[in-house]
Amino acid sequence: MSFIRDLIQRFQQNPGNALIYLLMSAVSILTCLIVHEVAHGWVALKCGDPTAKMMGRLTLDPRKHLDPVGTLCMLFLRIGWARPVPINPSNFRNYRRDYILVSLAGIAANLFMFLLGSVAMILLYKHTNAGWIDYLIQFLQMFITMNLSLAVFNLLPVPPLDGFRFLNQFIYKGQLRLAPQTMQMIQIGFLILCFTGVLNGLLSTVISAIYNAVVPFLFRIL
Repeated sequence: MSFIRDLIQRFQQNPGNALIYLLMSAVSILTCLIVHEVAHGWVALKCGDPTAKMMGRLTLDPRKHLDPVGTLCMLFLRIGWARPVPINPSNFRNYRRDYILVSLAGIAANLFMFLLGSVAMILLYKHTNAGWIDYLIQFLQMFITMNLSLAVFNLLPVPPLDGFRFLNQFIYKGQLRLAPQTMQMIQIGFLILCFTGVLNGLLSTVISAIYNAVVPFLFRIL
C-alpha cells in the first residue's frame, strides 16, 4: 500500500515530519467522514425526520460516526466509509424528493469542502510566504484529496453507498429491492475489490481527472 510505504520512508528520513504527516492524515479522515454523515442527518432533519438527531448523530464526536474497517480503508486505501446515519423515510414530507436529497447530502458536503479547501490552498500558496505555510498547504492538499475521494467513492451504485440509494429513487423510483443474501454477496465482493486495490486504481483515475481539471482552473481565476 502506497500510504504505508510513504509513511515508513518518512519515519526513516525524519520521524518528526512523519508524525505530522500521520496527524494530518487522521484529521483529514475524521473531518471528511464526520461531515459527510452529519450532512445526511442534518438534511434528513430539515426534511422532517429527526431520527439522526434523537440518536445523537448530529455531532462532530468521532465515536458516534466512525466505522473501524471503513476508517482503516480511508487511511490506507484513500477510499472508505463511516457508520451510516439512521433515517426514517416515513417521516419525510415528500418521500421521493427528500430521499434523494438526503442521499446526496454527504456527497455534496464533501464536494463543498473539496472546493473550499482548494480555494484556501491556492490563496495561501499565492499570497503567503511564511515557512509554516508549507505544512498547512500540505494538509489542505491531503484534505481536499480525501474529500474528493469520499465523494466519488459514494457515487458508486453499490449498496449501501449513497449512489445506490440515489439510483434506486431517481431511476427506479424505489422499486429496486435486493434480497439480504444478494446484498451480502455484493458487499463482500465490493470489500474484496477495495482490499485488493482493483477498485482503488479505477477510482484514482477518476479522482485525478477531476482534481487536475478543477484545481488548475481555480488557480487561474483566483
